[in-house]
Amino acid sequence: MALKNKSGEAFIIGVDSGTSSTRAILFDETGKALAEGRQAYDVLRPQPGWVEQKAQWWWEALVGAIRNLLAESPVEPGQIQSMAITHQRITAVPVDKSLVPLRNAILWNDIRCSEQNEWALKKVGRRRIYQRTGYNPGIWTVYKAIWLRDKEPDVYRDMHKFLLVQDYLTQRLTGELVTTSSAAVMTGCLDVADRHCWAEDILQEFEVRPSIWVEKVLAGGQVAGTISKQAALETGLPAGLPIITAAGDQPCGVVGVGVTRPSMLGVNGGTSCSMETCTEQLPLDPDANYFIEISPMGTYFPENSIYSGGSSLMNWLKETFTLKTDDQGDHDWEAFYNLAAGAPPGNWGLTLIPYFSGATAPYWDLDARGVMFGFMMDHGQAHMVRAIMEGLAYETRRQMRFMENGTGIPISEIRMYGGSARSDIWNQVFADISGVKLSTTETVETTALGAAICAAAGVGIYSSIEEAANHMVQVKKEYQPDSDHRQLYDRLYDKVYCNFYDRVHDLIHEASGIIKEYS
Repeated sequence: MALKNKSGEAFIIGVDSGTSSTRAILFDETGKALAEGRQAYDVLRPQPGWVEQKAQWWWEALVGAIRNLLAESPVEPGQIQSMAITHQRITAVPVDKSLVPLRNAILWNDIRCSEQNEWALKKVGRRRIYQRTGYNPGIWTVYKAIWLRDKEPDVYRDMHKFLLVQDYLTQRLTGELVTTSSAAVMTGCLDVADRHCWAEDILQEFEVRPSIWVEKVLAGGQVAGTISKQAALETGLPAGLPIITAAGDQPCGVVGVGVTRPSMLGVNGGTSCSMETCTEQLPLDPDANYFIEISPMGTYFPENSIYSGGSSLMNWLKETFTLKTDDQGDHDWEAFYNLAAGAPPGNWGLTLIPYFSGATAPYWDLDARGVMFGFMMDHGQAHMVRAIMEGLAYETRRQMRFMENGTGIPISEIRMYGGSARSDIWNQVFADISGVKLSTTETVETTALGAAICAAAGVGIYSSIEEAANHMVQVKKEYQPDSDHRQLYDRLYDKVYCNFYDRVHDLIHEASGIIKEYS
C-alpha cells in the first residue's frame, strides 16, 4: 500500500452520475462511507419513447454533490487522494469542436432507434455485429448515432464527438478527452477483442464516422487527468487531484460487492434485475444469450438483465392492488417484502414470468409480456409478493445457466446488492432457487464504492483493483440454500418454469397483434 496520509489513513471519492441524480461519497481505505453529497436533475420525455437530459445538468449536479460532500466531510479537501466517476451507461451527448453540446443528450433507455436496429441487422447481420462488438443491435450508443445521421443530419454533420457521461464530466474536470473500455464497450462499436480500439470495420459498414468517438481508450484504474484550476474553483476540490478511470454503473456495482474472480455472480435487486459474472477469456456465446461488458479490472463481465426487476415489480404490485400491512408505513418496504413469509416455498403453484417490459435471452423480444399463472381462490397478497420473488429468482437462475454454459465456469456464489438486498426473505428465496450461497455486503452505495475502489488502485493506495476490492468490500451476511426447498424448486424450475413461456409466447404475440389493429 502507498500514498496514505500521515495519520495512516487514505480518503477517496466515488461519484455515481446516474439517471436521475449524482451522488458523491467519501470513503476511507476500508470502504467505510464518511460523507455524502447528492443533487438531482430532471429527465425530459419530448416524445413517446424519447428520453433526454441536458449535459450541463450533469456538471451542475456533480459540482453541487461534491460541494455538499465537502460541507460535511470530516477531512480537509487536501487530504483526499483521488476521485473516480461511474455513470449511467450508453447515454451520450453530441458536442462541437469547442466541446459545446449541440442538442440534449440521448439517454440509455431511449428507444427511438428501432428503425436503425433493423437497418443494421439487414446490412451487416446479427452474428457479425455480435462477434465484433459483443452486442446484438439494441439501445446502444452507436444506434443513437445512426439515428442522428438519419433524422438530425445538421447535428450529425457538426458533431465533433459523441461523449458518454464519464467522458463529458472528465473533460470538464481535467480538460482531457478520455474514455474507458468499460464505458466504451456499451456503445456497441468497441472492438470487444482488443478493448482499446474501436471496431472501425463495423463503423464503416454502419456508415458512422469513427472520428466521433474519443480516441484515447484507457483501462479502469488509470489516471485520466488532474483537476484543473477552473474545476477546482467550481468544485472546491484541490487543483491537481487525480481523476481515475472507472466504469459504468453496473460493472462498478459488481466490483463494489467484491465480484473479482470467476465463479461469482453479482445481481442487482433494483429497478432492473441485472447480473454479471467474471471471466478472463473473451466469452463470446454462439447463441448470443448475453452481452459482454468489460470490467475495470480488465477482465470480461458477461451480463444480462431482467428489465422488470424487484423494485419495479414490487412497486407495480403495491400501487396497482394497494397492498399494505397493518404495521407498514408508506416507505416500509421491509414489511411489504415480509408478506412473502405468509406463503410457502413453491407458492401453491402460483408462478410469475417476469417479462413485464420485454425479455432478453433466449427470446430477445421487446414484445414479450409478463404472465402469472396457477391462481386459486386460496391465493392472496402474500402469494403475489412471493410470486414476484420466485419468478425473478427463476429467471436469474436461467440467465446464470446461460453464462455458465458460455464461460465454462460454474457459479458458486451470488453477491446481491440494490434495494431488494436488504430483505432477508428475498435473499433466501434467491439462494434456495439458484442453489448457491448468496452474500450481501455492508455498503449500500455499491456503484459509488466500485468507483472509489478504482480511485484507490489508481493512485497506489492498493496495488490493484482486485486488492482494493478485497480490502474495501465487507461481507455483511450469508444465506445458504435450504436443501428441502431446493429439491422442490429444482423440479418446478426444470419441469414448469423453463417450459411455460415457450408454450404461450405465440398466443401472446397473436393477442398483441390483434390489440394493435384495434388501437
